[in-house]
Amino acid sequence: MNVRVSSFSDGGLGEPEQDANSALTELDKGLRSGRVGEQCEAIVRFPRLFEKYPFPILINSSFLKLADVFRVGNNFLRLWVLRVCQQSEKHLDKILNVDEFVRRVFSVIHSNDPVARALTLRTLGSVAGIIPERQQVHHSIRRSLDSHDTVEVEAAVYAAMQFAAQSKSFAVSMCNKISHMIQGLATPAHMKLQLIPILQHMHHDTSTAAMVRQLCTDLLPKYPAQDFVLVTLRTLTQLASATLVEIPNQVELLLDYLVNDPRREVQCCVLQCLYLLAKHGAYLWPDTSVASLVSVARGPHPSLVICALDVLIVLTRSAAVCKVPSGQNLSEHEHCKQQL
Repeated sequence: MNVRVSSFSDGGLGEPEQDANSALTELDKGLRSGRVGEQCEAIVRFPRLFEKYPFPILINSSFLKLADVFRVGNNFLRLWVLRVCQQSEKHLDKILNVDEFVRRVFSVIHSNDPVARALTLRTLGSVAGIIPERQQVHHSIRRSLDSHDTVEVEAAVYAAMQFAAQSKSFAVSMCNKISHMIQGLATPAHMKLQLIPILQHMHHDTSTAAMVRQLCTDLLPKYPAQDFVLVTLRTLTQLASATLVEIPNQVELLLDYLVNDPRREVQCCVLQCLYLLAKHGAYLWPDTSVASLVSVARGPHPSLVICALDVLIVLTRSAAVCKVPSGQNLSEHEHCKQQL
């Protein structure tokens, strides 16, 4: 039976705590084993331990032990420690000695092995929620983005994404760096696809958000390949939903792609983005936008019709959108009502 509440009594440890300590002792023996296989087996069992015994003292002790394995172990063991951190995200806030945990993991960033540095960056990124403002980590991410090793750069991109989502200061400070990398000719196309989504977090001040939007809209005609269009439209949509002021422009941009881009995946992506913007700010939509959605709802493609109707359903909850604009084709509104 899963135990969710820890209760330490004056008389000592209760049965759940004794069971938890016994389980941790057993896993600790595995971690100390000289055999890599036994160490790996112990590491992969920690997420289940956290679920069964979600006690802060146990989780804190466990993560410190895992950080030690990360510090002194090989890259294979570090990979499994990374997996534990990623799988146990909801328990990270129970780590009591955060400074000590970070110190042990961060020490590996000075390794001469780029794979070890990459694993360190990914591990730090996976715990960004509890260390959002660690300047030494921010600095290491920026430095690793300039690495000549692809594995390390990709790990830095992952870490940058995680920290940008958690830290306003990091997001703002990284804006120019990420923008230059995206625009740079030396940056491979697959790397740009990983960098673009980071921009969705650059919404903390008006000037930065405006610069990012301009960058992304400039990218669309330069990179018309489907993968680029999808990731850029999604990024712009997330940015608009955060700032709100750009929702009208983003709706018009999305509708332009909905009408003029024949690729089905792009159209589906556009409708998903429109659904998000309808939920976040239907009252900001341009008056003429409903007509384009109704025309899609009248179309022959069932998947697009369903997605368009989903958007229209959300829009009908807004009094501002339900008003029929002057000059609007009434038959379109009647069709919309019939479909809904």
